Amino acid sequence: MPYRRSKEEVEAAAGEVDYLRTVGSFAMQHTIVSIYSPSTVVKTPETTIRGRWATPGEDFSGEQLLLNYRPDNARISFQLGIGRFFEPDAVLTACHAELEEDLRAVATLPKPKRIRTGLSAVVDNRRSTRDFGKDPVSLADLATVLHHAQGMTGELPYGNPNDPHGVIRLRTVPSGGGLYPVTLFVQAFHVDGLADGAYEYLPHAHALGVVEFDGDPASVLRSVDFDVAGSGFVLTYVYNLLHNSRKYGDAGVVFGLIEVGGISQTVHLTRTALALAGVDQGGYDKQGIERALGLDGLSRHVVHMTVIGQEG
Repeated sequence: MPYRRSKEEVEAAAGEVDYLRTVGSFAMQHTIVSIYSPSTVVKTPETTIRGRWATPGEDFSGEQLLLNYRPDNARISFQLGIGRFFEPDAVLTACHAELEEDLRAVATLPKPKRIRTGLSAVVDNRRSTRDFGKDPVSLADLATVLHHAQGMTGELPYGNPNDPHGVIRLRTVPSGGGLYPVTLFVQAFHVDGLADGAYEYLPHAHALGVVEFDGDPASVLRSVDFDVAGSGFVLTYVYNLLHNSRKYGDAGVVFGLIEVGGISQTVHLTRTALALAGVDQGGYDKQGIERALGLDGLSRHVVHMTVIGQEG
């Protein structure tokens, strides 16, 4: 229905559709302003919206982020941040990003499979499901998911005539400035050929670095909807705040979350093509997972989680 209607038209529509009054009442609840919002014990999103007009400091943190999001090229701080990354030391660091990977204790991965299913068919058939079967996921399928999520796909010459062989290696998913601030951690529960445990995916080496996990993975990574230990593996997305914010400032976290979305979608399309079940998780224990993985929770943050396994 159009936004503006006369009273008579609204009454007529309410007479024709019996649920219209209920839907309209719920949609307009946020217009009830409460001056007591700051003292509310249980601060639901609804009470925050109601109270924000009277108390500017009580609005959503996400709203503050969006209000202050200004990656404007006219801002000198933004220009200085980007200009810094044209210096030789920054370019050299980008060309040798593989040095960040610790290869002292790794589990090798097989070559990823070539996905031959058509893109339209995969997109149309992608579904989220929590019904996982008991059979393990093959190591080849895990390697294929990880490669399509973050694997190396090519090189880009960085254009220095003094170093014509200098290249920046590119991945499957775009990243602001090619900085790739997102790391994938794998918790293997049922993967054929891989010991149960925690790993960090190393894209340059296409390998899994062994990671210490402090606690019971099934409990720390728990979901309110199902037993994650019955899945094949869990992917935890970790965003390194300083990795790209030192260039983009406040915009860095937005760029990082854009990258997470790209990785997540590629993960789901790949596992769909491999006939694997999977579902994203938003209600995870962020601080608990960070403690278990040894992340400081200040510069490195858990920002997403995906559970994958055989179809039940």
